[in-house]
Parts: sequence; structure tokens; C-alpha cells
Amino acid sequence: MKITIFIIWLILSLISSLAQARSCTQLTYAVEEARLKLRRAAEETELESAKDEARRAKNSLEDAAYAARQCECNKAVYEFDDAASKARRARDADTSDEFVSELNRSIRSFNSAIDSIRRCR
Repeated sequence: MKITIFIIWLILSLISSLAQARSCTQLTYAVEEARLKLRRAAEETELESAKDEARRAKNSLEDAAYAARQCECNKAVYEFDDAASKARRARDADTSDEFVSELNRSIRSFNSAIDSIRRCR
């Protein structure tokens, strides 16, 4: 009986570890998507197009925050949420200077999230 319980516990632990590994794989994908979209927003020359890219970056940053939460990297969750909030502010900016300022803040928060992930693993 004790061996059976141990085997069941072992199997459940393995499944839990695999689920967490899968979540962390999703985090890698979400981070790459966010990085790509932040770069596109930064490189865009037309304000309205850049704002549209900032909207896409915000969505990807929210996905990264969710994936970090699933991967149990809580500091990164906060940083990705903060980056998403600043990307939203960039999207809502009235001037190009305001857009650049908010997008740069979003990128700094994104970079802080990356540092948090490195410490989390």
C-alpha cells in the first residue's frame, strides 16, 4: 500500500513538473513575441502605426505576464504587467514625444522582467 501511494505521488510530481516546464516554454515564446513587437513599435516612423504596434506589444506583454505567473516567476509577472501598462500609455499617447517616453519606459520594464526571469530559474 505504501509503495502504491509513493508511486502515485511520484507520478503526480512528474506531471506537475512537466506542466510547469510546459508553462516555462510558453514563457519563452511569449517573451520573444513581446520583444519583437516592442522592437517594431520602436522602429516604426509613423506615429499611428507605431501606436498600433504598441497595442500589439501590450497584448504580448500581457501574455508574457500570464506565462510568467504559470511558471511561478512572480517578480517577472509584476514587471511584465508594468511593461504592458506603459505600452498601453504609449498606444494612447497624443504626441510623438509622449509615445517615445512611454515606450522607452515599457522597454525598461520589459528588460527588468527578463532579469527577473534569469533570477527565477
